[in-house]
Amino acid sequence: MMEALDRDTVLSLAQHDEWPAISIYLPAHRAGTEKQQDPIRLKNLLKQAEEVLAQHGIRTPEVTTLLAPAWGVQKDPAVWREGFEGLALFLGEQSFRAVRTSRTLPERTRVGERFLIRPLLTALAPEVHFYVLALSKNRIRLFEGSTNEIREMDPAGIPQGLAETLKYDDYEKQVQFHSRTPAAAAGRGRRAAVFHGHGGTADTAKEDLLRYFRQVDRGLKELLGDSSSSLLLAGVDYLLPIYGEANTYPRLVPEGIKGNVDEQPAGEIHAEALDLLQPYLRHELESDLAALAEAHKGPMASTEIADIIAAAHVGRVRTLFVSDDNGAWGRFEPATGEVEIRDEPQPQDHDLLDLAASQTLLHGGSVYVMTPEEAVTEVGASAAAIFRY
Repeated sequence: MMEALDRDTVLSLAQHDEWPAISIYLPAHRAGTEKQQDPIRLKNLLKQAEEVLAQHGIRTPEVTTLLAPAWGVQKDPAVWREGFEGLALFLGEQSFRAVRTSRTLPERTRVGERFLIRPLLTALAPEVHFYVLALSKNRIRLFEGSTNEIREMDPAGIPQGLAETLKYDDYEKQVQFHSRTPAAAAGRGRRAAVFHGHGGTADTAKEDLLRYFRQVDRGLKELLGDSSSSLLLAGVDYLLPIYGEANTYPRLVPEGIKGNVDEQPAGEIHAEALDLLQPYLRHELESDLAALAEAHKGPMASTEIADIIAAAHVGRVRTLFVSDDNGAWGRFEPATGEVEIRDEPQPQDHDLLDLAASQTLLHGGSVYVMTPEEAVTEVGASAAAIFRY
């Protein structure tokens, strides 16, 4: 019933054009008392949708039929046992989609001719692939993650704990002792012994951890090979810099997830990893903002919503920057290219910012969804576009 968010899902939703299109967004929680309140919050949003549909003249039996799949999600305990940061429901007369996201979503209910997709774009982009190595003295956990999901890998070949590493190392040293140590000069046939303590001093404890982490590093290289993905570390504060000394993986992210991660749920690790990666993900946005500034010097960019809508409809928009606010309302007539813009929505009006985003995506363009504050400071308008031609 529930599906993970991906680009194909967004494209499918963007193509929907039939009344009524019901979009419901819920910011969810992975744990705590707030998680227990999530079904109640969804219930309230569904009640809002019922009221809006009734205001548009839809009879109660039809409303009940339309919203039945969403009520099924709301009442299903198995749904709420899953870990996710956001839940989006999309309902039409012939369709229903329930999408979970690993990033939070705004709380919204929208009824119109098209599904609201901008909040999904915030949760979807940009795509990234990474690994998380969760360290402790007792076990090693390895995760493979992307923007929208994470999975725990089988750490085959990686030692599981400091004790296992030291036990193996001590066995190797005993073998070397019996085969290589020269006999004592006294001629008694006894060999000179070398003792290795575990934990007698802070230096010894650190050396033990380095031995452990060097074996982990060797096992990790065998598993990941020549991967070009970033690696993040997770663990208590003092372990991370020690692993950094042992690390030979070339794409280790300097910042790490700090805390005891032995039993931390994968979903929480995923959310923290995405937060740490945000500065690295912003690089592409900065590059496109610079391209927008350059394009503004000529006819290859615009901040006029009417121009952007018309251009997006015919595939001219290469990159769109759009605000995640309540939208610019009006109507667009594809046959004539005419755009009417209003400050307040009227019945059957379109959310023009969402329409621009949908058309840009359907024609292979890129869309950045920004907060209203970011849109003002970085773009200078609620929407801006770089044109292909």
